[in-house]
Amino acid sequence: MTVTRTSHLKDLLHFSRPLADVTHDLSAFAWGPEEELITLEPEHISAILIRFLAGDISDTDVEAWANAIECREDIEFLQPSPIAEVILELANPLLTRPLTRQSAGELVATLHGAAA
Repeated sequence: MTVTRTSHLKDLLHFSRPLADVTHDLSAFAWGPEEELITLEPEHISAILIRFLAGDISDTDVEAWANAIECREDIEFLQPSPIAEVILELANPLLTRPLTRQSAGELVATLHGAAA
């Protein structure tokens, strides 16, 4: 099976492998593709926040995940939606607000409103 950029991007969106491994694998591909290859949807972010709420991943894991997504040109954000703002908040807790159980719950509710 050939591993493609899209398969690595899916791993990133689902946080299905260690983030350092995924970002390393993605670094093998040229920066700035012709078009977005995958779309970040509210369900992706909600799943990560639910894992945070369950204690499976830490706030710093979520921050690193959001940072890895925020800078990518090959990931499209579903429009219109609050996805860009949520990723900005998760990737920059020192500029916005720290990720807590309460804020994670609020963000999940916001995203579920966007997905409806």
